[in-house]
Amino acid sequence: MNPNRKIGQALALTEEDYVAAAKAVSTRAEYAKDIRYYLAAGGTIPATVDQVVTFITTMATSLAVATIEKRLVSLHVEHLERGHKSPVHDPRIKQLMKGVRRSLGVGQRQVTAIEKNTLIDMWSAAAKGRPAQAARTMALLAIGWAGAFRRSELVSLTWADVSWLESGIEITLKSSKVDQTGVGFVKFIPVAFGDRCPVKALKHWQEVCGNESGYIFMPVNRHDQIANKPLTAHAVAQIVKRIIVLTGRDPDSYSGHSLRAGFATAGTLAGIPSYQLMQQTGHRSEATLQKYVRIGKRRQIPSLL
Repeated sequence: MNPNRKIGQALALTEEDYVAAAKAVSTRAEYAKDIRYYLAAGGTIPATVDQVVTFITTMATSLAVATIEKRLVSLHVEHLERGHKSPVHDPRIKQLMKGVRRSLGVGQRQVTAIEKNTLIDMWSAAAKGRPAQAARTMALLAIGWAGAFRRSELVSLTWADVSWLESGIEITLKSSKVDQTGVGFVKFIPVAFGDRCPVKALKHWQEVCGNESGYIFMPVNRHDQIANKPLTAHAVAQIVKRIIVLTGRDPDSYSGHSLRAGFATAGTLAGIPSYQLMQQTGHRSEATLQKYVRIGKRRQIPSLL
């Protein structure tokens, strides 16, 4: 499929599609943030076509097409939920977005996956921190990677979501993009041999923080004091970047999503079938997983020299 056509379809979705997408807690939070950007730029609800045109041209000076598209979707949903007619589908907006795509291109930034060797380096760097901070960060990295968690999923986890088994742990996600109805999506993380075990790391963090209830991953300040609140999704990305710097790598190439991407890439390199990877990542279609699978398979090509 032509990439221009694929991304252009974002503004051609049905009203029902947008409303359904708005049901996820994490998605709603993103929509709310986008609307704050729009209002801060001088926009109003309901918006006029001229206001949306100004918003788009302002964003186009510094943002990627994908970000502009996402903010327009948020603006569209906001109008629907307030009972207003959305200006996003106006012919002027569609024509303007065609020009924006031609000018800026539609390629999305691909973050670097945290592969096994990188994770081990990060683990070693994190271990040198203060006791509480080290325990929290090592558990965060290990569980985030081994469970292929999204940032929003990681920060929502509570100790009540963890079932301790002899062979590992099961973690139940009560709310995620995978399970918006709240039925629950369970991820299993097996016990690993040696010291670099996600299960052991999580148990150690529990012993250090002394909690058996409440949120699992919490902020730790510079005095090594643990806050009684959950980390934010943004904080997860900042922790990943901070540890990446300590390993001598470029932090601009990594994000919180690098943990999830790393699991999928490493799983492919290890020969794990796609359907099993999807059981852990929660991808609802193999097509979405394929970008990680392609990277893994590409790196399996042997040298011919």
